[in-house]
Amino acid sequence: MMTAETTNEQLLLRPVLTPLMSFGEASERVLDHLRTLIPMSLWSVTAYDAESGRQVYLHLRDESGRRSPGDSVVWSQSFCQHMVTGAAPQITADARAVPQYRAASLAHDIGAYVGVPISTGDGQLFGTLCASDPHRQPDGVLEQHAASLELLATLLEQILAREQLQAEAEEREANLRWRAFHDELTGLPNRALFNDRLDHALALHKRDHRPLALLTLDVDDFKAVNDTFGHAGGDELLTQLARRLRSAVRTPDTLARLGGDEFAILLEDSSDTLTVPGVEQFANRILAALSEPFLIAGQRFEAGVSVGVANLGPEASPSAAEALLNHADVALYSSKRNGKLRATVYHPQMQLPEARDLQLREPLRAAIENGDIQDFYQPVVALNPLAVVKVESLARWTHQGRPVSPEVFIPLAARSRLLPALTTLMVARACDQLSRWCQTLGHDQFGVAVNMPPSLLTDRAFPSRITAQVTRAGLHPRQFTLEITEDALLGDFTTARRVAEELHDQGFRLALDDFGTGYSSLLHLRSIPLNVVKIDRGFTSDVDTNPQTRRFMQALLTMGHDLGLRVIVEGVERESQADVLLSLGATHAQGYFYARPAPADQFDLSTVKQPLNPTTML
Repeated sequence: MMTAETTNEQLLLRPVLTPLMSFGEASERVLDHLRTLIPMSLWSVTAYDAESGRQVYLHLRDESGRRSPGDSVVWSQSFCQHMVTGAAPQITADARAVPQYRAASLAHDIGAYVGVPISTGDGQLFGTLCASDPHRQPDGVLEQHAASLELLATLLEQILAREQLQAEAEEREANLRWRAFHDELTGLPNRALFNDRLDHALALHKRDHRPLALLTLDVDDFKAVNDTFGHAGGDELLTQLARRLRSAVRTPDTLARLGGDEFAILLEDSSDTLTVPGVEQFANRILAALSEPFLIAGQRFEAGVSVGVANLGPEASPSAAEALLNHADVALYSSKRNGKLRATVYHPQMQLPEARDLQLREPLRAAIENGDIQDFYQPVVALNPLAVVKVESLARWTHQGRPVSPEVFIPLAARSRLLPALTTLMVARACDQLSRWCQTLGHDQFGVAVNMPPSLLTDRAFPSRITAQVTRAGLHPRQFTLEITEDALLGDFTTARRVAEELHDQGFRLALDDFGTGYSSLLHLRSIPLNVVKIDRGFTSDVDTNPQTRRFMQALLTMGHDLGLRVIVEGVERESQADVLLSLGATHAQGYFYARPAPADQFDLSTVKQPLNPTTML
């Protein structure tokens, strides 16, 4: 228990330290106070450096002038290490008078000694608050200040802990800021940072007529890389490719990974580099830098790259970022159509199908925002006995009175980054319609499948969003099957697997669409928590006429069933195909033979089969 005298002394310490002081400022204040309170020839705040095994003087008051901040001594030879380990007292009027400390005190020229450990927030030794003097002190003089020394050391610990927490928070914040604008795999700027710099460059062009050029590039047949080397090999290729691109671009250029195997380069300056010939020369230099084989999993691998270029000269009319990106994309597709491994500069006369698609971009965006996309439904059937077990929701769009094929507007939505918004709309429509159907059926054992774009499988917030969307409609996640393709697993596979696991834990069923089109499908079967695989329609078209296709279909069905997965065969259009599938042991199918996609009001609920319990739902 504190004495009255000790308590009063501690009250005098309040002005010495304030909560917002830095550790360094607090240490200086403490040393000034203690030197006045307890005259000793050396007062110091030290740090123990475990890596070097030394005691470092951070702050000190040394009457001899022999030591300066930053000086250090070997920790094992320091008298403080005896105090920390308990082999020497924290306070002694004359260490030489104690036989077991006499040798150490003589070695360090220590008579009187005071030392208190300073710990970090997690209890590890940070250093010491200590003092020494070659002369002894009168008995009882040092001991009366013991409580004050402990209190000052504790206050320094609290300030140190606050600084460490603040530093950790600042580091986390900096890391979050970095991750928000950079690609974790390659360390390059991501799409968000690239778009920001592109907007800034376009603003300078509009104000000062400063030229700029935009290059987009991607790896030709990147899917084959993943099929051959797995996702680790694909990631290694992207990392090496980014490294080579870094060495090829100039300091003022912005190099970014936009996603998957897509990269972009923004050129900004006022030199001849940004003339059409100069940009072409730069693009060819990029191709040359990537022409040498890459070493993937110990094997030499040649990765072809195509480049699209859009430049904006000083006299060109101002352009929007999206328009310039569209031009570069059209040029990129032209490179691929003309044999790949080349760079193409955009010109307005290009008449690629993709260029014509650009006329639909804004109408499609408006249709999604205004809810003008229709939801059609196609049944998925059990084959024996024949009955509808669920439906797949499919988007349909009519523009200016004419239907636009999904094969046109779905890829366009992907290139325009509209698929997440389209998915949100389709899930909302599916929720409303499924709720009405379940009310009519009198049970909730009926479900719907919705296509999920690749970008949402790397969106950590997506599981909570779609769960809230489904539960608000009074439905259960088990009634929803989210269909993904292999493209969803080609980018950030670690995040994709984590998101898939969160969706599975919430109760959603996951289906791998277009199964069988690549070897990597086999890897995905054991990498993410799938419930269903859908065999691509390419294996169904001639299953009733080609014995080899029939054997392959049998192998796919057997593999899926052996892995405990439900298997749906897509693209059944003829009765003869359906008969063959039944003979091969197929249990579920989908296709025009059973029903074409149609609006919800044309769906016959009497064909729906109710499962015995929720666990048997497809």
